[in-house]
Amino acid sequence: MRRLERQGVVPVSPGRTKLRHRILPRSVIGICTLLVAFGLGVGFSGAGFYAYYDKRLSENEEKVSRFVDGFDKQFNDAVGTMDDIRVKAVGDIRSELTPLGDYVADARGVVDLPGTAGPSVWSLETKDDAGTPRTGAAFALARHGSGTAMVTSYSLIAASTAAPSPAIELVKNGTRLPAQLWAWDADHDVAVVIVEQAIPLLVLADSASQVAAVGGRVFALSGVGGQGATASPGVLVDHSQNGLQHTAPLGSLFEGGPLLDGEGKVVGVASLNYRPNGVDPGQVHQAPDVSAICAKVVNCAQLDTPSQPAAGTTTADQLVKPAASQPAADTTAATTDPNQAPSD
Repeated sequence: MRRLERQGVVPVSPGRTKLRHRILPRSVIGICTLLVAFGLGVGFSGAGFYAYYDKRLSENEEKVSRFVDGFDKQFNDAVGTMDDIRVKAVGDIRSELTPLGDYVADARGVVDLPGTAGPSVWSLETKDDAGTPRTGAAFALARHGSGTAMVTSYSLIAASTAAPSPAIELVKNGTRLPAQLWAWDADHDVAVVIVEQAIPLLVLADSASQVAAVGGRVFALSGVGGQGATASPGVLVDHSQNGLQHTAPLGSLFEGGPLLDGEGKVVGVASLNYRPNGVDPGQVHQAPDVSAICAKVVNCAQLDTPSQPAAGTTTADQLVKPAASQPAADTTAATTDPNQAPSD
């Protein structure tokens, strides 16, 4: 031992041995072996971490791929759902606004029609068989020589179909025009009177407009009011061979006046006594339609009436049909043949 100590060997006693001396190698081979083991451990751990994160990356890429692949479908589904919601919302809004739309249509007709169609609608004053004054309305539909043929209700002028007959006058804004009874159709409660003044004409609705008017707004016009006329709004509920059924409120001042659609075209004649079914219609009034006007009192086949003709414009007298039987000579146009039958 002493010889070894003299040679530089440090003795290691069991009591003085340190932990590092037992764990860490002290030789070159041991140290190299330790480094190799450490390197292998680092390599395996790196490979493990790489495999783990590569798996996580693959899973994320797969999820992203599935999301991208399904995005178009989800987007289109979302757009379709939004379109359905929009359509439903618009439908709900329109259904809620329907009463307001009817109100606006009524307000527009009540305000606008008296100014546009009012000049063609006059009050008609006469008397009945008992001498009681009668007041209603008449509207200009055709030229008669240099004057105008006015359509009205037969019930108003029924007393003038026999002699002696009461006078008939048209009144508007203080102007009074004498009128002569020219033709009538008692069955349809329509008649024509003639005045010598040119009055702006109304236009008859064509067949397509009459069909389209059912279910829409109609307006009865009188010849009095702040604008020279008054419009009473209602709904056209039916159109048949018996004429029209409508809900426009009527008073005596509206009797004989025109029933107009929303465009201001004539679809019928306002009547308080037209009862083709023989019963009182109540609040749903019945009225003769365009075909009733054209049946005996106006030759509609030759009728060409612009909405606002110039004063003095004339059309053939044949546009207004003479009645099969005429009143007394003092209320009938001089050119009328009392025995002439109505032409088609």
